[in-house]
Amino acid sequence: MFTTTIFHSLLGLAVPDAGPGLHFIDVGQGAALLLQGEAGERVLVDSGPAAGSDALLHALAEHGTNEVDLWIHTHFDADHIGGFSLAMTGLDRRRPSPDDPTVARLWDRGLAGPLPDSEAFALYLALAGTAREAPAPGSVYAVPGLRIEVLDLDPLPAAAPENDRGLALCVEVGGVRALLPGDLSAPRVELAAAACGVVDVLWLSHHGAANASSELAITLANPELTVISAGHDNDHCHPSPLALALLHGRQAWILDGAGVDPRGSCPALVDSLGAQHHLVGGDLWIDAELRSWLGISGGWVLS
Repeated sequence: MFTTTIFHSLLGLAVPDAGPGLHFIDVGQGAALLLQGEAGERVLVDSGPAAGSDALLHALAEHGTNEVDLWIHTHFDADHIGGFSLAMTGLDRRRPSPDDPTVARLWDRGLAGPLPDSEAFALYLALAGTAREAPAPGSVYAVPGLRIEVLDLDPLPAAAPENDRGLALCVEVGGVRALLPGDLSAPRVELAAAACGVVDVLWLSHHGAANASSELAITLANPELTVISAGHDNDHCHPSPLALALLHGRQAWILDGAGVDPRGSCPALVDSLGAQHHLVGGDLWIDAELRSWLGISGGWVLS
């Protein structure tokens, strides 16, 4: 495990290098992550909601590209695939046009079982076309400095909800090991944590929902730090105080999150924070030595 060092780029203290790393993108109530290999290969995991599409494009621009080598969608809920269709039109919102991202490959959970009846899902299928594929359990994407494995979890019952149909990913970025469980419920996260082993970074499942974490899952993963992606305006009040309590005494970075504004309808988030919990406004970058930066100009952190 590493000792985490925190740099505040908004203060001009440091900027992340061009090597391997994890770029957690603040897309509001949803999830999106950019992974980078040694030679600049870029993999996106999820695309957030439609309202987060500009954040995706700006994150790619921060890395000097609009090319994506692999785009993985863990499951088909709109807050994980909704940003894809708008992002694919570029900032000018016209397709085709020169600023449109190019995507070499797409992975998703496949089309088995009940499928969402949503505009976001229909647009995803239409744009993905023949580029999409459903990786088999155990499938690996590997380039220098970046390895992504689709974890092999127990078979699902036929009536499993969409969240539990999602992919769970075990990732190595340089020397950092991370578990990305999408929106899996706690029993599935426990299986994923057992399969991936101890990690440096845990992307907390389902935006910190109460039913998506457990003491066993946290113990199995034993993360050096945890990242929670949630929107300040989400009516689910993510992250849950119960999830934050499981991380008591552990370092956690919360991108946005309901309750940031104590005047809202959710309980004040500050009342549930531990001593090592940080509220982040903006993106969070983590490099291959587990050093962290705020990822956008004007971002903020409250500790």
